[in-house]
Amino acid sequence: MIRHSHNATIFFLALLTLTACQSGMGRSPVVTPQKMNCTGNIPAQIILYSPEEAVLTFEGKSYELRRVQTASGVKFENSDISYWNKGIDALITRDDDSMTTCTYIPKQGL
Repeated sequence: MIRHSHNATIFFLALLTLTACQSGMGRSPVVTPQKMNCTGNIPAQIILYSPEEAVLTFEGKSYELRRVQTASGVKFENSDISYWNKGIDALITRDDDSMTTCTYIPKQGL
């Protein structure tokens, strides 16, 4: 079961809102890459390039993802993989329907 954190959700949505105000950024990340620890101690990372584009690095591969509408949280996907986030938790689903849960690794310092 995925935990819900109101403050983390607000923080993540605020970051997405700030990225919408940025323009002319090309392919530079608009927020600091978010590192995660997934089931089985597998590392993952999500980088937002805009409110609509992200790159997920997972199991040694990088996936370019597009944002899709979801009832809750934030979801990005392509034909091979999807990434859904709410609060500090994420769910990665592969095209074979296998799922991996992840939790954001807190950043050190300010």
